Amino acid sequence: MAGKNWTDDQRYAALSLYFELEFGQFDQRNKKVIALSQVIGRSPSAVAFKLGNYANLDPTLDRKGFSNVSKADRELIERFHRSPERVVAEMARAIERCKLAASIDINRVGASDHNIGMEEAAAAFDVSGRKTTATAEVTVRRGQSFFRDAVLTGYKNRCCVCGLSLTKMLEAAHIIDHSASDQEIHRLRPDNGLSLCRNHHRAFDCGCWTLDENYRVEIDHRMHSLVKHDQRVEEVLTCFDGKDIFQPFRYLPSKEYIAWHRENRFAQVEPVLGQ
Repeated sequence: MAGKNWTDDQRYAALSLYFELEFGQFDQRNKKVIALSQVIGRSPSAVAFKLGNYANLDPTLDRKGFSNVSKADRELIERFHRSPERVVAEMARAIERCKLAASIDINRVGASDHNIGMEEAAAAFDVSGRKTTATAEVTVRRGQSFFRDAVLTGYKNRCCVCGLSLTKMLEAAHIIDHSASDQEIHRLRPDNGLSLCRNHHRAFDCGCWTLDENYRVEIDHRMHSLVKHDQRVEEVLTCFDGKDIFQPFRYLPSKEYIAWHRENRFAQVEPVLGQ
């Protein structure tokens, strides 16, 4: 297969792996890279190089001087930005087709606990590629799994506020939440996500804090007055006021989405301590 153009299925399969790995894992010796190379019939080095191409197409990061990216790769990333739900579904189907051809189960090589089996994902579509009515739950679960993987690995599996790296305590938080928008582009785009521990996720959703345009934490000023009544308010929240977040290597939070959170969620409710 070396020397031949990449097929669409191979590109989609590589893009799926791109969102599962951290930047330092784009290496030909990585177990997942090797497994995917066997599935799609490409060398591990070719897969690693493709992952690097995708990283350099991230529109939210400044990676100047990298222009050797194919038109097909650029078009795929642009399509993902326009219609992430559709592309996520196509990634699952592409991997399934490659797996059937190679008879190798990539999900058994270092896969995360929360990944959905590709067989289940592929069954979500009929022969024409349309979703069946019986698989709505599978579609939602696939999207949730993708968003969590893409956001958490982008932040190297740590809370972007406090740096906590206990994976079981981390969540992928939406900046524009489900209740505010039913657009699927907001549901799955990684730049609408933050990797947060449970405390900072809940506090973000409640409007106790937000981000400024320079990705610094801004705490509702009223929270400071609560510290004298409960020192843990400082330990959990106010001590981070004005601090920079840990930025992701992939997909910085959208400044447009952050501005929406500041306008519509931040400091909207009076903070009170429990009785």
